[in-house]
Amino acid sequence: MRIVLASVVIAFFGLAALPLAAQVSVNPKVGVNLSALDTKIQDIDAEARAGWNAGFDLRVGKGVVFLNPGLHYYSVTARLFKEIESPDDINLSEETTIQSVRMPVNVGLKLTGKGGLIGLHAKGGIVPAYVINVKERPSFDLNIDDLNRLTWGANVGLGLDLLFFTVDVNYEIGLSKFFKDSEGKNNMLTASVGIKF
Repeated sequence: MRIVLASVVIAFFGLAALPLAAQVSVNPKVGVNLSALDTKIQDIDAEARAGWNAGFDLRVGKGVVFLNPGLHYYSVTARLFKEIESPDDINLSEETTIQSVRMPVNVGLKLTGKGGLIGLHAKGGIVPAYVINVKERPSFDLNIDDLNRLTWGANVGLGLDLLFFTVDVNYEIGLSKFFKDSEGKNNMLTASVGIKF
């Protein structure tokens, strides 16, 4: 009896999930990013530059408006400069990488309507990001404790669908301080390519 009851419950929830599953598209993607961060931590100048990213988005809903959450791994390169305070100081510069997980929660709008071989859409929302690692360098006293581990951003973007291929360009405006003891928010431009199914 318990086996029958369990089978009925599983079948019920499985059938109930079919309409939702039919309205969800998965969009794995990879891309490059450019950061506009220029700040000073103690006697170190930090400039964030190019990096790469990989992850996936979901498109929930088949209408003109859809929900577009995602989960992405970002690696950002930061160039570090040691401030020269006297003529005897050595000019030090080195690169480090900052890795984070970003979880955009966007709402999308199909600009070309539903269906068709080519589709254009706009999206916008919020992006919580969590720093998971900083590659430490022996010449610079910079580590993960110098950063705000959790930051927030506002995201806007455009996407193009060509059959099952996707191209996305997003711009994220930093809403939180990137470093704990220094001003400076990380604004980021990302371009990605992927597939959807």
